[in-house]
Amino acid sequence: MRLKMKDFVLLALLTALYIIVYFVSMMLISLMGPFGHAISPGICGLLSGAILIFISRKIGKMWQFTLMELIIMGVFALMGAGYLPWFITSMVGAVLADVIASTSTNKPSVLKVAIASGLIHVGNALGGIIPACFFAEQYMNEWIARGQKPDQMLEMVKATQGTMGILATIIAFILSVIGVYIGYSILKGHLKED
Repeated sequence: MRLKMKDFVLLALLTALYIIVYFVSMMLISLMGPFGHAISPGICGLLSGAILIFISRKIGKMWQFTLMELIIMGVFALMGAGYLPWFITSMVGAVLADVIASTSTNKPSVLKVAIASGLIHVGNALGGIIPACFFAEQYMNEWIARGQKPDQMLEMVKATQGTMGILATIIAFILSVIGVYIGYSILKGHLKED
């Protein structure tokens, strides 16, 4: 089944809502410092599970999550926060999410949507974790040139390298999975599912 114009419109509206949730989660988690920033995609996943369930139930077509992520990346790029490694990891996560939760049926299991959410949000988290682990100096220089303070970037890199990066990835995945189950429990009556 192909995406129709009404699907694009609904997806754009739901993505706008998702972006609002993303900004709220970033504000909440900023109190935790650099490690909080590293797990902020997981907090977003925790808070946006209902949106992803709704997308899977009301659109339910291949490329729904990839298109959502493209819109999100476009918004961040327009705000001056576009970053190629983040774009790549986010798009890989979204494509994998679509392969898992958008190919077999227009009503995938909650578990499939939960795993898809985990992949989407881990993709977002890896956009900062991978650069910090494999090309930290270039990563720091890029963001310092964009106005970040050197000491902040150094703390960010320290909070996402090695064991901390692995921990942030696991936390982002788990929070995103939990978020879908919470979202499903909230929407279950509205969706009229058993």
